Amino acid sequence: MISQHSQTATLTVEVSQEQSREGMLLEAIARSAQEDAIAKLQDFIALRPDAREVRKALAVKLVYQGYLYDEIQTILDVSRGSITAWKH
Repeated sequence: MISQHSQTATLTVEVSQEQSREGMLLEAIARSAQEDAIAKLQDFIALRPDAREVRKALAVKLVYQGYLYDEIQTILDVSRGSITAWKH
C-alpha cells in the first residue's frame, strides 16, 4: 500500500515537471514569434516613406511590445478602433 502511494506521488511529480517544461517551451515559442514580428515590423517601418503606413506599423509594433492601447492612442494620436484594425 505504501509502495503504491509512493509510486503515485512519483508519477504526479513527473507529470507536473513535464507540464512545467511544456509550459516553458510554449512561452519561449510565443516570445520568439513576438520578437520575429517586432523585427519584421521594424524592417517595414525602415523601408516605408509613407507616414501613414509607418504609423500603422508602429502602432502594431507597440502592441507587440506590451504597450496599452490607451498609451498608443496618446503616443500616435489614433483611435482604439484603428489600432485594433491594424493589428488584425
